[in-house]
This record gives sequence, structure tokens and C-alpha cells, in this order.
Amino acid sequence: MSVTKHWLFLSFGLLWRSFLLLQIYGLVFSLLIAKFLLSSPSVILIKPTLLYGSLALIIFIAQVGLKLNLLRAMLGKRLNLSQTQWRICALSLACLFATMATLNAVVAFSTSFDFWLYYKVFASPVLLVAGIFATSWVAISRDSIHQ
Repeated sequence: MSVTKHWLFLSFGLLWRSFLLLQIYGLVFSLLIAKFLLSSPSVILIKPTLLYGSLALIIFIAQVGLKLNLLRAMLGKRLNLSQTQWRICALSLACLFATMATLNAVVAFSTSFDFWLYYKVFASPVLLVAGIFATSWVAISRDSIHQ
């Protein structure tokens, strides 16, 4: 398989796994937030920051502390990646979610609500997809350098 085909295969594989992980965690996270915090404008603005930040922390702690790769655990055997590639993917995804948490906080508290809403609906998903494609490119590139 050529490098480009392998990269696209990995990109789309990571994309749906990341979306699935984000949706499952987002549902659990929303239920927990709804129980403990009242719905107010500041909670609505900060909720994506807390979601992305805590998911980044969970992925990082699972990978570094527990040696458990959450992406690989979600049907990862089909992607046929090495341990190094899985580690790169997990840590890069944790960095991506931490970056998205930081960006959301900056946009939420330095701009108007309408601008934040446009960012949340249009820019945030594009950044997530671009970050996942970049993550897969880094994993493929690192593997081809070390071989």
C-alpha cells in the first residue's frame, strides 16, 4: 500500500474512532455536568473547554500512566499500527484536544457570544478533522523515518 493510501486509511480510521470516543465521552460528561451545574451562559461557554481538556487528560494519563491506548482499544487491530504509531496517535490526539480546549477558552472569553457560536459550529469541527489528519500524517511519517 502506498504511503498516501496508508495515510488516508489511517486518517479516516482515526477520524471515526475519535468522533466515537468524543461522542461517548461527551454524553457522559454532559450528564455529569447537568447534575452538578445549572445551565447558565458561562457554563455553556466553558463546557467544551472542560470536555476537551478532561478528555485530553484522560487520554494522556491512560497512555503514559496506565499504558492503555484508548484509540487502539476501540477496534484498533484493524488499523495494523505499531506500538510507536499508536503512542504517537494517542499523545498527538491528547495535544489536539488540549489545544482545542485552550482555543475554546480564548474565543469564549475574549469575543462575543455570536462569534463563539460561529467558532463552535464551524471552526471547531474543521480544526478537529485537520488535527486528526495531521496526527495520522505524523504517525505515518515517523514510522517511515525509523524504518
